[in-house]
Amino acid sequence: MSYNPEIPRNRYDNYGDREWTRLERDAHGELLYHVHLDVLKRYIKPSDCVFEIGAGSGRYTKDIINMCKELTVADISSHQIEFNKEKMKELSLYNRIKDFLILDVVNMPTMESESLDCVVCIGGVINYLLEKELSGIEEMLRVLKPGGKMIIGAMSFIGAALFYLDGIREEKNSFGIEATKWLFDTGVQDEEHYPVPGKHYVHMMRSAEMDALFSNFPVKIVERSSAGLFSQSGNDALEKARQDKEFWELIVKQEIEFTKLQGTLDCGMNIIYVVEKSK
Repeated sequence: MSYNPEIPRNRYDNYGDREWTRLERDAHGELLYHVHLDVLKRYIKPSDCVFEIGAGSGRYTKDIINMCKELTVADISSHQIEFNKEKMKELSLYNRIKDFLILDVVNMPTMESESLDCVVCIGGVINYLLEKELSGIEEMLRVLKPGGKMIIGAMSFIGAALFYLDGIREEKNSFGIEATKWLFDTGVQDEEHYPVPGKHYVHMMRSAEMDALFSNFPVKIVERSSAGLFSQSGNDALEKARQDKEFWELIVKQEIEFTKLQGTLDCGMNIIYVVEKSK
């Protein structure tokens, strides 16, 4: 199966406000938010011109704009961009955003080469690209200045397999054991091999695959992190932890710390890489 931009576009055009609320409606989402925010805070500088691709409804946009000099946001979904605009207006941030664009990350001809200090692409944009993964990374690096940084996130296959194991077992009953083997071998949900409802066709990734992708480009990997480690404890345990304020504060702190350990890289729900483009 080849990359079809209509699949993520249609998915997020019909996503409603879930993209805005998903990082606050439960403990799992809150953990993801805090880990990603920690990475953004440590690598985005006040003097930076930043490009956020896959910005969605603006959950991170509202934070990034307060970290940098200039911010352009983009998404493949026109609905998400409109939602982002409305949220930024509600927060009195709209006039501080340089531009709101509808773009596909594999083809951004309107974006000037080597014009940005930082590119942010978190939330799993890369997972939808399938055989176009290299093209997407190449385009993001093209618009980045030499010495600039890319902060990129991906859905983790191993973390997802741990979290959704019972669902995978149920899907085995629908698709057969050969499809399950395909999923474990490749991390790919596609129409031919693993036709999940809703056409959520993605390549959930391992850190070794991220390493292999970036080995094709003149970059230095500055940091690798997981996100959503404590999600593996289960929704009930997480929600109970969240209800205990002082305990939850400690869990968030430990989540941020533990996700930086080498042995946890593939065990969370997301993988985050920070890479620097060669000068």
